[in-house]
Order: sequence, then structure tokens, then C-alpha cells
Amino acid sequence: MDPARRRFLRLSGIAAIGGIAGCSTETATDTPDRGDDGSTPAPTATPASTPTSGSGGAEFDFGGWLSDTSNYDGTTADMRGNGSVTIEVGAEANGGGFGFAPPAVWVDPGTDVTWEWTGNGGSHNVVAQSGADFRSGDPTNEGGTTFSQTFDSAGIVTYYCNPHRGMGMKGAIVVGEPEETATTTPAGQEYGFQAASFDAYWYSLYNMSTNIAMSGNGVPFPLNEQMEQLQAERMPAMLEHADVDRPPITDPNLSLASFTEGDPHFTQQPVLEDDTGRPDAKTLAWDKSKSSLVVSPSSVGWTHLKGVTWAKNFQNHFDLLPGEIAPKFRAQLLSTLAQVGVNAAILVGGSRGNGALTHGDSFEFLSEYHPSEGRIVDETRRPHHHSAMLWFLSDLTSLAQNGWFGYVNPRPLIPKEAGADGVFDPPVGIQEITDGVAQATMDLFDASEVASMESTRSVGEMLGAVGYYGPQAGDDDLRSSAADYANALADVVDDNLSGNGRVESGAENQAATQGIVAQGLLWASQMDGVDRSDTASEVVGYMTDELWDADAGTFMSGTDDSTYAITARDAGDITGGLNAADAVLGRSGVRETFATFFNQTFNRGRLQRAERPPSRSENAEHPLPLPPEAGGEFGQAAVYNAEVEYDAEADEWSVTDPRFRTAEALYLANQDIWVGNWGGDFYQGRGVPGQSDTPE
Repeated sequence: MDPARRRFLRLSGIAAIGGIAGCSTETATDTPDRGDDGSTPAPTATPASTPTSGSGGAEFDFGGWLSDTSNYDGTTADMRGNGSVTIEVGAEANGGGFGFAPPAVWVDPGTDVTWEWTGNGGSHNVVAQSGADFRSGDPTNEGGTTFSQTFDSAGIVTYYCNPHRGMGMKGAIVVGEPEETATTTPAGQEYGFQAASFDAYWYSLYNMSTNIAMSGNGVPFPLNEQMEQLQAERMPAMLEHADVDRPPITDPNLSLASFTEGDPHFTQQPVLEDDTGRPDAKTLAWDKSKSSLVVSPSSVGWTHLKGVTWAKNFQNHFDLLPGEIAPKFRAQLLSTLAQVGVNAAILVGGSRGNGALTHGDSFEFLSEYHPSEGRIVDETRRPHHHSAMLWFLSDLTSLAQNGWFGYVNPRPLIPKEAGADGVFDPPVGIQEITDGVAQATMDLFDASEVASMESTRSVGEMLGAVGYYGPQAGDDDLRSSAADYANALADVVDDNLSGNGRVESGAENQAATQGIVAQGLLWASQMDGVDRSDTASEVVGYMTDELWDADAGTFMSGTDDSTYAITARDAGDITGGLNAADAVLGRSGVRETFATFFNQTFNRGRLQRAERPPSRSENAEHPLPLPPEAGGEFGQAAVYNAEVEYDAEADEWSVTDPRFRTAEALYLANQDIWVGNWGGDFYQGRGVPGQSDTPE
């Protein structure tokens, strides 16, 4: 077997331990190569020999760029003397139609280089890595497609296919006579946005996969005959529609509710590969005696929003993903968990015949429920719980409205149309549920009172939720009401805004308040009738200009603080603000700021407690332990700590709260996946409302 193909299959197997969110595709398809310090090595423009025009080839040092490209034999095809050169896209390499041919060429300055698609190997594109700036567009599998560039300046250009980069689908172009000492510095040579977004992707996956969605921090919910019958009937149907004969994990859970808080220590040695070659979900459990055993709208909402995100991610790339990871089954499983969560939380999971997290037959949410005891722990209605559920339900409605595979195959648990023959009573559709929650939220929490009930941070989160709901509203009247509510919330921001863009009455961490308010304003501004972009620019400007500590490489919690406390939720708010500033406002320098913030806070500061291979180089600047070495007899799951702290005077980080708090961690996981470098190819839209509604 081809070495690169073996590597691809090995990485696919490792990533499969990620459970239902086990997106091994990105392990194998979009992995930046790393140097000893975790960076991408720079190719050196130094020919080992200088052949004459038309000879077989020269040897150039590409800094290891083509080391895992199977059809690269160490020589560069000498095509000087030709005014135009053609490179095949989807040539036989790396275990299939996953190569460029020739993989390395030497051309004269001014040569037109054309890439031509063979139609083999799935969807491909051409993206510059270093030495130039070009991109062919979204991946396509249409044979005969062409993309051309003219290279005028001497130097080395490296490039790749985004979906199959990790398989070795990369290339290089030597232009003219590069200077002997010349080098090019690709993105990620130091710890830049590419490296940070790569790590953000993986940490987001860790927090969703073995730790939540399989069995680590939750309970089958509700435990009744109806649910058991549902699982018995749905599993075979899911396998049939996914064209596989078994799930990629042993004993997957179809009915999980995540606890508000859990202990990430494994209770036994995790079985990552049983006698069937699959991870065993039952062995990935945490110590339930140390978990809260309580669920909340936020723990359910943020967990399943992450699941819906990945159901969309899988469908967008069915044609790219290897069959052994069963991507269609995973998409269905993620959607199933989300739908079961809605049924249990809103319709029938409670002790009074209604939803476990609702008040009576209304769409108003209580705060905490103990499933195993059937007991309400906290009946209080809180804005941030409604925000989390509205954000999640709006994205689930997007699945239903637009016919995504994971929702409609097999029959939805929540019917697409009201009055359809559903599994549960009452026979309402997800559209009616989402509209009902939105209306209840707007009726229950007067916009002018959200800040006084909680803080202006909650105003920002509510703005983001309403912005997400707007494109999914069931009719024009509801869309108009959502826009009016968003404008009223934005007026509250204006009332709490200082002249320099500082938002008052927020969270203890001022940077977090600035971040989520800026993102909320920008997300809401995607609706017709709402435009608060100028205010958002002021708000995020205060965060980046006044609260950024360049020496520490992180954000101050306050301008007068010498010790910065940063929770997982704080980090999510800050990440959301930076993502929105980059994706919507296009502010310069934001990506560099995010990369430094991420490296210092998550890696050096240990907001992320452990990693799983093959996510980061073992020689990275700030290495994290693997789960077996992260603590406890059997190790810890690779999840976010609840809080870290930075002492500016001592230049020291410490973990001040090692708990796993589900709502905060999964909220951060959603923000991390949106900011990631996969925002263009592996999750369309960067989280911007309405940008990822239709399957491609």
C-alpha cells in the first residue's frame, strides 16, 4: 500500500475516536504540515543542481513541503522555454486521484501555468501556500475545469488542494533562477492564524466528541419505552440510508442529554479500538458521581448546536470523505441527537408530561432539571438559557427547511410540517417550535430589562441568537418582530456605551463583554432593518486597542488589572468578537491577534487541558499532555478547563478552576469552529447567520 495512503487511513482511524463528531476528514484533508516548533517549514529556493532547459529535472529544497506527496521523486520537472505549462489536478497519486502532475515544475518568469481537472478523486481546488496569493475557488470534481496564473517574479511558489492536503495533494513551482539564500515564509511559519485555527478546530472537536456526544458527560434521556423503541427502529434505518452495515463506533448513544458540569477523568482505560476495530463508546465514560447530573437549556443548546454544525459539515463533503468513517451515518447521528434533545427538553421529557426544561405547555424555559430523579432544580427563567436554545433551534430549523440529509433520512423525529404523523405528540414541526421559543423569548424578556436581569454580556448573546433566528423565522411578521427586538437590544447597548466604545454593566471580564456585544451586533445586522455595524466597530475597537496586552499575548480582563481571569465562556466571547470583526468588518490585524491570544491562553495558559494526536506537533512551543498523562488513574479527556489566570507581573499562567462546565465549554467550541481556517471550505459561513443554510 502507498505510504501516504497508509498515513491517511491511520489518521482516519485515530480521528474516529472522536465519536459522532469524529471529523477525521480534516485530520486527513486539511492538516498544515508542521516543523519542530509546530510551524510550517519554509521551502528554500536553492537548487541542488542546475540542468539545462528540457532536461529531466533538478533537485530543489522545498523544506519538506512535498515529503508526503507520493508522486514526487525528489526532482522538479524542467519546463523552462515553454510559454505555457499545464498541471493535472486529480492525477493518480497518494492512493487515488489525489495528486498534481507534475507535482513540482521549473518555469521561466512570465510563464502561464494552467491547472486542469481530470475529474478523478472527488472535488479539488488549488490554493497558494507561499510565494504567491491565489485560490481557484470552491472545490469541484468537474473534469475539464481550468484555472490559470501567470508567474512573473523569480522565487518558489507552493500550493495545495484544500480538501486533500493532508493526503499529500500538494505542489511547487520554481520560477526563474531563485537566489541561493532566498526563502519564502508561508502562513504559519510562526504560530499564525493558520496554526491557531488548526488547533481551534481540533480543540472544538475534542470537546464535542468522546467527552460529550458519545457518553462522557451525560445520560440517556428520557429513559422510557418509547425512546427504546425509537432507537431500535431508527438505528437500522440510519444504517440503510447511510449505505453502511454498522456504526463507526460501538454502541453509539442516540438519546443523550449533557450535564451542566462533569468530571473529565476516565473511569476505566478507554478502548479506542475493540476487536471490531472501532472505539467503544461505553468505555469513554466519566465518573458520574462527580458530575452534576443536572441538565440546563444552555448545556443542551450549545452541545447540540455544535452537532448541527457538524451534520452540515459532513454533508457538504460527502464526496470527499473516506467511506470507512461513515460520514452519512455520522451526519444522521448528529441530527438525531439534536432532535431527541428537542423532544426531551421541550415536548415530552419532563415529570409533568411536558418538556423537561419547559414550564407547562409554554415555550418558556426553566433553568435546571435532574433527569434521573424527574425533579426540577431551578424554575427561574433566564435570558442566557433562552439565547442558547434559540441559537440552536434556529440552526436545526435550517436543516429542516432546506432538506439536509441528516434531518430527512430517515423520517425526522420532529416532522418537517406541522400536523404530520410524528413519533411524538403533540404533532408540531421544528419550525413551529422555533417560532414559539422566539416569540416566548421576546415576550418574556423585555429588551430594556435583559441587562438588569443579567448583564450587557447577555444582551450581546441575545442579539446573536436573534440574528441567527431571523433567516429561519416562519413568516414576515416574525422576521419583522425579530428585527424590532434586535434594534431594541442594540439601543440598550447604546445606553451603556462610553464615548470610547467601552460597554458598561457587563461581565467581570471586560474583553469578553466587548467581544460578544460586537459579535451580537454584527450577527443581528444581517437582518433587514438592522444595521449596527458602526457601533460594533467601536465596541470591538475598544477590545483590540485598549484591552490587548501585547506583552502577555492575551486580553486584559480590565484596564487596571494586573491579574487576568479568563473563563471558557470569556474565551468564547472574545473569539466570537474577533471572528465577527474579521469575517464581517474585515478589520486588519485581527487574525494575528487571534493567533497570539489562542497560543498564549489555550496552549501556554492551559485553557485546553490535553490534546489527542495527530492534532499538534510534539515539539510545539507550548505542548499539551496526551489524555493518559493529563491526570488520574486512566487519564483525562481533552477538554477545556473552566478558568485560567494570568499574572502580568510574574508572567505566569495557572489553572484556577479545573472543572468542565458544559455550556461554557461547548459555547466556546462553537466559536472556535467558526473562527477556524475551515470557515471557507469545511464550514461555510464563519458562523455568520444565514450563510450556511443550503446544502451544496
